[in-house]
Amino acid sequence: MAIDRQLVEDARGGGEALDALLTATWPEAYRIARTIARALPALKDSDAFRTWSYRIVANEALTSARGRKPVLPLEMAPERGVSFDHSDALDLQRALTALPLAQRAIVVLHYYCGFSSKEIGATLRMASPTVRFHLMRARKALQKALTPDTPLLSRPKEVS
Repeated sequence: MAIDRQLVEDARGGGEALDALLTATWPEAYRIARTIARALPALKDSDAFRTWSYRIVANEALTSARGRKPVLPLEMAPERGVSFDHSDALDLQRALTALPLAQRAIVVLHYYCGFSSKEIGATLRMASPTVRFHLMRARKALQKALTPDTPLLSRPKEVS
């Protein structure tokens, strides 16, 4: 599949270019997922499909994130017609990005996907106690980062 280099560069800024890139790549990504899913006969426990498929996605995302530059903060994203009062906003995205990759993956799998520590462990190939330890550390780091006295908050400076 040939993807226009400029489209990829433009998509880094998000917005319509990102939507166009995802639209262009989705059919092949779907075919790849179907090809992987054809390996289902090797899956011994059908109840493990969710964990098995998310392991593939999570591992690819982690591999990709290790070599990727940090995502731009929301304030630097192109304007999309949405107004937002930053006066009391917590910068959750920046706080999540500040977490080590393993902790970030665990937080996303736990809170976004609703995975248990056992499912996360199977997905990331970690022991459940290790997952719980990382989740506890991530919660503490997020709590600290999202406390009003920390520099990770996106609070505007007072104008006099």
